[in-house]
Amino acid sequence: MVKHQPLQVYERQLCLSCITGIYGCRWKRYQRSHDDTTKWELLWSFILLFTFCLLLVWFYFWWEAHNDYNEFNWFLYNRSGEWSDGTVPILATTAAGFTYIAFLMVLALCHIALGQQLNLHWLHKIGVAAALFTTIVGVISVNQTWGQEWDVIPISLQATGPFLHIGALAAVTALSWIVAGQVARTEKTMFQVVVVLLYLSVLLGLYVVPMYITSPCIMDPTTLKQRPDVIGHQGAPMLAPENTLWSFQRALQMNVTGFEADVAISVDGVPFLMHDRTLRRTTDVEKVFPDRQMEDASFFNWTDLQQLNAGQWFLKVVVGC
Repeated sequence: MVKHQPLQVYERQLCLSCITGIYGCRWKRYQRSHDDTTKWELLWSFILLFTFCLLLVWFYFWWEAHNDYNEFNWFLYNRSGEWSDGTVPILATTAAGFTYIAFLMVLALCHIALGQQLNLHWLHKIGVAAALFTTIVGVISVNQTWGQEWDVIPISLQATGPFLHIGALAAVTALSWIVAGQVARTEKTMFQVVVVLLYLSVLLGLYVVPMYITSPCIMDPTTLKQRPDVIGHQGAPMLAPENTLWSFQRALQMNVTGFEADVAISVDGVPFLMHDRTLRRTTDVEKVFPDRQMEDASFFNWTDLQQLNAGQWFLKVVVGC
């Protein structure tokens, strides 16, 4: 008895060969098979989709939390004792991971549009699993140590919601031709009905969402409540060196209601503004008094404190940005 193999057609098309080669490492020739995607590969497709959605939320969270990066760095400083911008590696890895997963999503959609099997290469599977694992660890870590910051998402959606809604509508509309092609290609009636109903449900939901969006971008200014009181924390530390006269002047230009400052007492009884226990982060004490850089700020006398520069570090950060 001779066992017949499924009909396979081999074509030579450079563009399609690149798509299948990058996604599934099938470079030598482009293979069009009439077999359906296996359940195992479908599972990996759902894992890829879930990873993309999770990374999208994670990326949006860090993008909208930029005003609180200083608070996050303070948290790291209190734990390690070393001041560094911990958001840089997080943003870099998030951007790299999101770009990689989004690229795989585009390739997967191209496979679906062309009626091809979804055979994700094992190297990409490792990459997707690594991206999913690190993102989940990041979400859990933020939830345990910086959980109150999640409030930035619903707050920021008040401003970005209308624009995200327009983008979602454009994306779902662009996917309509892929859905239509998938429905026309399959011969399973139940599958066609499920796909069409699912797509129409998503589309209907997007058209109904504006009824529940409350955003300052689409509100009548006369209906807005009174501006809340704004307190200048250490002055305006994002605009000038914290706890300096310059910082408080910049805060006044922002029409703040009040100030919050941190007062320390020098060893000879002179009060001065200082938040940290030591002078390392906001002054050049490492250069002026290298052997005393780990001492408490209150152990210095006023004469020594006047020799320190409390603004040069901020100018270096601004120039570096």
